[in-house]
Amino acid sequence: MTRLVNERTIHRRKWTIYGTNTKFIILNAKSAGCFVDILTEVMSLLRTQGQLYGRLELSAPFGLQFPGNKGICLIVTRGSCLLVVDDHPAIPLVGGDFVFLPAPKTYTLASDEKQRLQSAAKLVPPQTFHQTRLIEHGGGGTPVSVIAGCFTFASPESEMLVKHLPLIVHLRASSHESPWFAATLQHLAAEAMGNQPGSTAIVDRLSEVLFVQAMRTQISSMLESDRPSWLRAIVDPQIGEALRQMHAEPNRSWTVPTLAKGVSMSRSAFADRFRRLVGETPLDHLTQWRMVRAAAMLREDQSITMSMVADAVGYESESSFGKAFKRVMGTSPGDYRRQHLHAGECAPS
Repeated sequence: MTRLVNERTIHRRKWTIYGTNTKFIILNAKSAGCFVDILTEVMSLLRTQGQLYGRLELSAPFGLQFPGNKGICLIVTRGSCLLVVDDHPAIPLVGGDFVFLPAPKTYTLASDEKQRLQSAAKLVPPQTFHQTRLIEHGGGGTPVSVIAGCFTFASPESEMLVKHLPLIVHLRASSHESPWFAATLQHLAAEAMGNQPGSTAIVDRLSEVLFVQAMRTQISSMLESDRPSWLRAIVDPQIGEALRQMHAEPNRSWTVPTLAKGVSMSRSAFADRFRRLVGETPLDHLTQWRMVRAAAMLREDQSITMSMVADAVGYESESSFGKAFKRVMGTSPGDYRRQHLHAGECAPS
């Protein structure tokens, strides 16, 4: 018997997977007449908050280092420069390029690889950037203009999805398939330069559109690959449903047999397919999900007790919860809460 979960028709009907010419991956439950846009579902999970965009007006020679630990968007509107993320090789950027960095530790923008780097935070303090949304720097040579944005992720689902994304998502100007993409870049650059009433809001909205397009391109290519990830598993009607059940009720005493039964599979077939698609066992994934949920609770509510957090994510004692949290997150729940008590505001500098 077909049942509804979160307004989605679940398995026990024949599902097929196919692509459209817009690169959306669709699940089609023909017998139920239900179409689910998986890409839209993924994007709804990859929610952001605290968005802040501003201009970098640079001129050669220049070299700036920026702090990371948050999502970063870079949109080159004029000129060219080199991008270095963490310790990875430099990537050349040119006008029209769009870059998304899911979680860099640091990143730098420079006119050449030998250029000495300065701290952007020291050049323009974050509180100043919040007011001006402008960083000007360089030696007066060839100009380079960049729209830089930063944001944090708004949900535990976002944090887990980010782990499955590449360190750098780079949409080159030469590879834009949609004519509106270049037009949107031009509009965004004009608004950023114009200082007209409402321009800040328009830049924020246009940047978000470009971000979604970048993620659409990246996620589509990942769904078409054979690499195990949660993103691939979402499109499987049975494993995807098991993921939704675990994520919706992390406090339940889930076992592999109960998860398999819930999606009408045998234990062995379920465990094998889950590991093949997700890249980890069901219980390993459940533990990670529980800890991400717990971390979000610790960050967002300073009044909640450890026992309440432990209970909310399926642990009967603070001790067992604390051991699991430290194993997954690398620190104790108490230390994690203290580290995030005064988290810095979002700012590229």
